[in-house]
Amino acid sequence: QMTAFVAESLLVRETLDADRDALVSTIQKTASLTGDERECAVELLDTYLTQPEQTDYFFITALKDGSPVGYACYGDRSLTQGVWDLYWIVVDEDLKGFGIGRALVEKTQEILCSLSARVIVAETSGLPAYAAARGFYMKCGFSEEARIKDFYKPDDDIVFFVKRLKQKAK
Repeated sequence: QMTAFVAESLLVRETLDADRDALVSTIQKTASLTGDERECAVELLDTYLTQPEQTDYFFITALKDGSPVGYACYGDRSLTQGVWDLYWIVVDEDLKGFGIGRALVEKTQEILCSLSARVIVAETSGLPAYAAARGFYMKCGFSEEARIKDFYKPDDDIVFFVKRLKQKAK
């Protein structure tokens, strides 16, 4: 089965400078992202890669056969205890549906559990173009927790998905 093959042959690790060009290319080819979203995604990646002292954004990259095929960006939500935002999951358009996004979510969750995270929050648009993203979060164990109508613009809601993490006994 192709899904198992791709997921099993993945390596997920911290994002490196050498990943930048491939990840920017993946961002630019992601059909569901608007121009502004692409610009924001690249800006956050560059912030992470060029400002090692910053602590707002963290990136991990999925590699297949040594080549970057997707990434996750996450960060600690200010003024909370143990709440982290999952800002971006971006996967190569040609490899969607093969478990790469799920592997990125699972690795992010593993990292955050080690940091005593309680909750992961992901937000996305309520537009039909984002139905796949909303379905993806549900398949990864998130639940829709809130929706603000007309948030991004008229008729474009923001939808909040939450995953509550089990704390390991000490």
